Amino acid sequence: MSALVLLSVLGVVLLYLGLFNGRGILAPVGILGLVAAFILFAGDWHLESPLFGGLVIFDTYARSFSLVMIVVTVLLFLFGMDYYAKVRENVAEHYALMVFSLVGGVLICSFTNLVVLFLGIEILSIPLYILAGGKRDSFRSGEAAFKYFLQGAFASGFLLMGLALIYGATASFDLPAIAAWSAVATNGGNMLFLLGLFLTLAGLAFKVAAVPFHFWSPDVYEGAPTLITAFMSTVVKTAAFAAFYRFIANIQLPGAVENMLVVMTLFTLFLGNIVALRQTQFKRLMAYSSIAHTGFLLLAFLGTDQRTPDVLFYYLGTYALATVGLFVVLSLAKRAALGDENIRIFRGLFRNDPWIAIAAMLMLLSLAGIPLTAGFVAKYRVFVLGIGNGFLWTTLFAVVMALVGIYYYILVIREAFTPKDQESKELVVAPINWLVISLCGAGVVALGVWPALLRL
Repeated sequence: MSALVLLSVLGVVLLYLGLFNGRGILAPVGILGLVAAFILFAGDWHLESPLFGGLVIFDTYARSFSLVMIVVTVLLFLFGMDYYAKVRENVAEHYALMVFSLVGGVLICSFTNLVVLFLGIEILSIPLYILAGGKRDSFRSGEAAFKYFLQGAFASGFLLMGLALIYGATASFDLPAIAAWSAVATNGGNMLFLLGLFLTLAGLAFKVAAVPFHFWSPDVYEGAPTLITAFMSTVVKTAAFAAFYRFIANIQLPGAVENMLVVMTLFTLFLGNIVALRQTQFKRLMAYSSIAHTGFLLLAFLGTDQRTPDVLFYYLGTYALATVGLFVVLSLAKRAALGDENIRIFRGLFRNDPWIAIAAMLMLLSLAGIPLTAGFVAKYRVFVLGIGNGFLWTTLFAVVMALVGIYYYILVIREAFTPKDQESKELVVAPINWLVISLCGAGVVALGVWPALLRL
């Protein structure tokens, strides 16, 4: 509770600092507040704290995912110190909206009532609609904000209608009561409940960019400011998956809904990896890569297994680490290329700064799932879980798609180690960006060698 209040107050403090021209201390104050929230969460690690009459519970599951989101947000605030160095307007608002969105993420990790789930998703999403359009002089940024808002509004409508139908069938918004009702229902025979589940899962699938609810992802990733794209692909994705699993893990899913999840997993894996092969623009490549990783994470949802929370936690934590580092590298390369986002902007990276190139290679190899990186361990755990739950053919398809996915990551690595054109501008790496990239690059290797460092 204290950490949640602290984060809410932190957002307001950042807004006031902007009013009083405290632009230079925005990131340090934000980082200090996030570190304090981290300490408060970590201090109550093994305690279960029901709040607001049992509507929210901060158990180990909720705290673990909240801590990952806070750590990633700290890395993004460090990145922001250089990213916003030359920006004169609305910097405080950007930081504050990120913190408010984080509050929504913390709420949906810990909900035990469907009303809190809906409110948390809206608190998470509404700041993002604004942040996606953060570049007011950019047509692509405005287009991204409009598309995200429009499709997000439809997804919220599906979710709200689904929750209403579930309430109509079970007469409760409380997750334990719904779980008890679904456990005794005869194979999901209540059509009201079944339709409610379909609509609710559709709303949640939008937030994780699962096919066929993925259409917003490439355009929003491309148009949003790079730092905001990094925030959406890491913090928001982690929160959405934590909420998604908390919902389905507490409900006895009818066979039709389980089949829908299997089909969604297969199509998400296929479309994410195959379409990514054709991408030459790095942000769009990362968007389809994110969709592909959504497919791997959905594979862990199939069946019931006590290991699933730990597998999801490790996968999302390592994925977020690699993704943040790569977006920082993109920002540096994009700045040197005067705004270009084609993957060719990474050409000559090794000759310009060998360590940055090696760190980027390690993060790309982690996303590809190459051994000795955290991404390999994450995928391996998902595949073991899928086979153990009886989804052998689905898992084999996921393995094939993982092999296909290696290709488009290797393309970026090839560019980084290809000599650059003579007229290319030199890459300038600020010390704070070097630190973030180094932490992310070293982290994916350390967690790959010692996976036990990151577990529930």
